[in-house]
Amino acid sequence: MDSKIETYDTLWNLVDLDTENHKVKDIATLFLKAMNDWPTMNQTLISDFIQEFKTYFGTPLTIEKLNTNKFNGQNAWQLEAGSSMAELIEISTRFCNESDIDKIIDNILNHYNKEFNKVDFIAELQYLTTEEGGRKTPVKSGYRPQVKFDFDEMQTSGQQTFINKEWVNPGEHIKAKIKIVSPDHFAHTLSEGMAFEFREGATTIGTGKIEYIVNEKLEKPASNRVAG
Repeated sequence: MDSKIETYDTLWNLVDLDTENHKVKDIATLFLKAMNDWPTMNQTLISDFIQEFKTYFGTPLTIEKLNTNKFNGQNAWQLEAGSSMAELIEISTRFCNESDIDKIIDNILNHYNKEFNKVDFIAELQYLTTEEGGRKTPVKSGYRPQVKFDFDEMQTSGQQTFINKEWVNPGEHIKAKIKIVSPDHFAHTLSEGMAFEFREGATTIGTGKIEYIVNEKLEKPASNRVAG
């Protein structure tokens, strides 16, 4: 099943990982700024923000409409968010020939959903040597061993998309994007720095450590984390 971006944090993480310079990234950055400035406390869902934003400014959302609201002593953050959204519409109209806010947001999410379907978290991987019981042959990026965390008996398939490398030999160290098959099972259980094994059946062929969690749903709440 394809993953769909639903939260601010997941979109922010994907944009943060995007090393290319392009207009969709510029537009996405403005959208994230608007969402971050919006005054609703603890808001995380993109759909909730869009609904609240439209309710406040009215529809259809146009640059003119966003720029006509005046400061009333209490709406500074709404106006700040509106300014970012007006700039977003201007850039999209000029470079992407699209001024409809719903289609602009769809374009952002469709672009980053493609990357989201490759990554739940970034990990440092260490493949065991053949002598240590690891593989006898190299593996290609896209390889899907089983991932096993210490806290859970369940193993899940975890696709490895190697970063800046196509093949990895036994004994090598590599950074990779990991996409697990069962994200719902591991919701709110993972944290950066967490170790795991990856296996072929019952045979451990390497170890990994989570470096950066992209899928916000997987991240363990801060209050549940144990120091050390």
